[in-house]
Amino acid sequence: MNEITRIQAALRPHLPWHGARLRFLALFLVALFRVEKVTLDKLASVFANQAQSASSYKRLARFFRDFAVDFDVIARAVVSWSQIPEPWTLSLDRTNWCFGTLNINILMLGIVHEGVAFPVMWTMLDKRGNSNSDERIDLIDRFERVFPEAKIHA
Repeated sequence: MNEITRIQAALRPHLPWHGARLRFLALFLVALFRVEKVTLDKLASVFANQAQSASSYKRLARFFRDFAVDFDVIARAVVSWSQIPEPWTLSLDRTNWCFGTLNINILMLGIVHEGVAFPVMWTMLDKRGNSNSDERIDLIDRFERVFPEAKIHA
């Protein structure tokens, strides 16, 4: 069983996607690990071992353009894989940077384990600067909807 097949098998119980989509994600993850960059042309070059480089680039672009990822499903998968024992300590963090004229501002919620916060959900803030109480409460409410039985440190 090769690495793609093993990753695909590990993803299957956690993501309700058809086999071709799971295979694509497994290929994508292996490409990320190999090139350690998030540029489609670099990732496509690793995919090219499986197919043509130009068609790999188009395949990657089509995935990111057309497929709506359910990030709550991804959050459940991350929590399941990480096997962090409850009760959980939650962490809220915000980062803001510019990409050209585009302002990127992310409010992230993580589960802390052995001093590391594993990000499980986030909100893109449509502004510069700090988050406000409503934005933080909305993210915590979403966490509680996705993980209604979670035991959290007080």
